[in-house]
Amino acid sequence: MSDLTLLELYPGHLMMNGDMGNAAVLKRRAELAGLGLTIVGHDPGDALPDSVDVVSIGTGPTSAQVVVTEDLVVIAARLREWAAGGLPIIAVNAGFHLLGRSLTLPDGTVLEGAGLFPVTTLPRAERTVTDAFVVDTTLAGRMIGIENQAVAVSLHDGTTPLGDVVTGRGNDGRVEGARVLEAFGTHLHGPVLALNPSFADHLLRVAAERAGLVYRTTDAHSRIDAVAREARGILAKAAGIPLDRPE
Repeated sequence: MSDLTLLELYPGHLMMNGDMGNAAVLKRRAELAGLGLTIVGHDPGDALPDSVDVVSIGTGPTSAQVVVTEDLVVIAARLREWAAGGLPIIAVNAGFHLLGRSLTLPDGTVLEGAGLFPVTTLPRAERTVTDAFVVDTTLAGRMIGIENQAVAVSLHDGTTPLGDVVTGRGNDGRVEGARVLEAFGTHLHGPVLALNPSFADHLLRVAAERAGLVYRTTDAHSRIDAVAREARGILAKAAGIPLDRPE
């Protein structure tokens, strides 16, 4: 029996831009810390597990977002309950928008979201593709990834963003993503946890503590982190900015 369980929402539908790799990153880093982690997928019509330790959801095309919405409404209350209890959640791009209050599609259709994040998402005519998308955060310092989206996200009720936009657009050209306790929404691809392993460590540390376990990084983590830092450095150089956030 594994120490931790990760619930991956809609892996058969929201699997673009490599974001399914976030679950793989969490599994591998947990194993290197001596903790077993089982990934459980949830697609429309599946029953949710009674309990999980971390949740991830990626992105997908408009057609896939429409398909999963009916099921998402069914499981929304459980997701909100988990988030309110401090369960770590990582939601990327369409997954982030679907876990908000509502998502308006380019044709004007409004999809009801899970209501986990107090955000609304509207379409934009212009798509933003940022090869070096840089966000300064208090959680994990300067986070770097790739951006590919055509929406405007509004935060409500004093919701805390993930961080401040340095390059790219994010929610509105100023701030990026959202945070509700240990639930995080972002437009960072990469996958975000592979490029920014300190973010992955935060999620795993919270998950382990909630389960009465201890998550400790090792030399093996450090070797992986060095590769990730080199990759972030390439993107930072391409953007013409320092790799690390100025003090």
